[in-house]
Amino acid sequence: MKQRLRLGMGLVLALILTVTAALAGCASKNDGNSPGSSSESGNSSSGGKIQLELWDWWGDGQYKQVIEKIVDDFNKSQDKIEVKHVFYPWGDVWTKALAATAAGNPPDVIIQDINSVPSRAKAKQATDLQPYIEKEPGFKDKFYPQLWNATIYNGHSYGIPFTTDTRFLFYDKDAFKAAGLDPEKPPTTWDELLADARKLDDVSKDGKIKRLGFYPMAHTDWDIMAYNSDGKDFIDQQNHKAMINTPTKVAAIQWIYDNFIKYYGKKNIDAFTAEFGNDMSNPFVSGKVAMIVQTATEFTKVRDFAPDKNYGMAPIPERVKGSGHWSWGGGFTAEIPYGAKHPDASWEFIKYLTDKPAQTYWASQVYDSVANIEASKDPELLKNPVYKMATDNMQWTILTPTPLYAPNYMSLVKPNVDEVWLGKKTPQQAMDDSQKAVEDLIKQNS
Repeated sequence: MKQRLRLGMGLVLALILTVTAALAGCASKNDGNSPGSSSESGNSSSGGKIQLELWDWWGDGQYKQVIEKIVDDFNKSQDKIEVKHVFYPWGDVWTKALAATAAGNPPDVIIQDINSVPSRAKAKQATDLQPYIEKEPGFKDKFYPQLWNATIYNGHSYGIPFTTDTRFLFYDKDAFKAAGLDPEKPPTTWDELLADARKLDDVSKDGKIKRLGFYPMAHTDWDIMAYNSDGKDFIDQQNHKAMINTPTKVAAIQWIYDNFIKYYGKKNIDAFTAEFGNDMSNPFVSGKVAMIVQTATEFTKVRDFAPDKNYGMAPIPERVKGSGHWSWGGGFTAEIPYGAKHPDASWEFIKYLTDKPAQTYWASQVYDSVANIEASKDPELLKNPVYKMATDNMQWTILTPTPLYAPNYMSLVKPNVDEVWLGKKTPQQAMDDSQKAVEDLIKQNS
């Protein structure tokens, strides 16, 4: 699972704004957005089944196997609908879906980012699912309220929550032992985290890095530690105000710069992290990083590529004692793109995909935190320590829906933070500049 969703989705949201006009034009030619408004008899196979396509990015490994089994189970469960799994690379799937929707030939179901549902609803890229939901008494109560609320635009839901996630600390117990650290006592504050990391480092005198005890941007990004610093978003959603240059956010950027970028040297860090990848080259799996902040799905990498690794788990250390072990969560929804030809059939598949059996199976295999409450609390699932850790960690997890009045605002922040890493701006300057840029953006859209 890719972990740069928070910043990467900004590119998709920017593209959304450029194609809205095209979508509106296509809608007049192919008005399949209203549930049941289009015929369910077209595009059928020789067996008379309605053919649907599910689009996502799960094209290899465990994710591909699991989603294709769910699709196969659905196809075997009834004789009217046949779903085909179609995957594209991460990010490409959304841009391709935008183009297909603009051309009047969207996929039937697509897995989308939960934090940007209102943007797609406003841009008429997603089907209003409220008419279906109202025919299913109690349907929304199957899902965690904070996830359901993220799908709402103007009082209607435009996506059904599929999964969510949270991030916590994985640490190598054998590396702890070798460094003289207690493997049963992971760090609980940033000071402890840094002290342990230095003992776990393996860095030569010339600065060449063989192993880092911890690196805050190993398969995540700097914003995770910024969220951890105070448990708050960069936007005050209730009051429509930017909160970019708060003291705790500035302190988080300063902490990363001083203790990692400046301490090791940017060239050394860049050379080391260039070797990071997935599967066997995952930095925690390969032993290049002894402690890593990651989702529960990290366990699938360990299970599949380093089954003998002796690891532990803990909440993300808090900035200072009492500030909170805050984490960030994203997640995904199942949506029917605007203009889909068979929305009734698509809805039937989405119900199956988000019901307890499919959700329980998904969670048991890839360790995502699922959106269906009953499935997430399955006793068998909670026996797994990784899944239980993810479930318990949700108490510290915040979601950050993309505000319509500040679309793609993180694209204004990231370049300024990059200037910090390059030594061209201080953290305070970068966050002050970002604050002004986001404030201007909010004014433009208010």
